[in-house]
Amino acid sequence: LALIDPATKMLPVKVAALLLVCLTMYPHIVVGTCTKEQKNRIIVDCKKFIGHGPPHPFPRDPHAACCIAAREVPMMDMECIVDLLTAGEKKNYDENKIKGLRDFCMPRRRRQVKHLFSAVN
Repeated sequence: LALIDPATKMLPVKVAALLLVCLTMYPHIVVGTCTKEQKNRIIVDCKKFIGHGPPHPFPRDPHAACCIAAREVPMMDMECIVDLLTAGEKKNYDENKIKGLRDFCMPRRRRQVKHLFSAVN
């Protein structure tokens, strides 16, 4: 205990206070970056893909309205969309299927990869 300086005993309290100040000054980081309008567009454009029940086919066309709506959400943060769902919407739509839109609607890069391989051969 002789190694601990009495002046540094308050360090954890100061760090905690600073962290609290940062969190209150930057609430958008904690709350999320998507909007209710984006959530509503996902619900309308992806309705046939995100309902409860047996697995529905996910959108195959990256240019389909559902994928366009998913890509308009910043960083395709479907967790943020799920967080905005009301209790009624959670009864109608499968949260895991909404989260899955990120993987299914991510732009593919196959053409670039094929192009790289054809340049090597």
